Amino acid sequence: QQHQKATMRLLTHNTLRNNTAEAEGRGHPLKITATEIRVEDSPTSSSTTNTSSSAEDAQREVAFVKGILGILDWPALLQGASALGLRTLPPVLTEELAADPQFLRALHHVLMNVHLVRGMLTCPATGREF
Repeated sequence: QQHQKATMRLLTHNTLRNNTAEAEGRGHPLKITATEIRVEDSPTSSSTTNTSSSAEDAQREVAFVKGILGILDWPALLQGASALGLRTLPPVLTEELAADPQFLRALHHVLMNVHLVRGMLTCPATGREF
């Protein structure tokens, strides 16, 4: 039995903050210093014989991302993605992009399939490391 390492997705990073009194409400976004990352293939991007299942997966991915766009902190996502070597996200999330299924599937990949395996999170306000 192989033990799976605990990892952190960029979606998770987007919600994390230092809530201690010392941070005075400025503990977000945490700075990522990555020493190991893992990028998984999206199940819908690999070749499969069941195309209807793949289409359903793609629809689920698009619906999921549409559902969380309102709570995503886009600047924090840009910072986190950049720290993990991903510099392809647009600087601004436009209404056109938010309605583009191809972009939403790519964003799903960034949020769910890019994992921080090892590294450090640092509070921007206090320098505290997690």
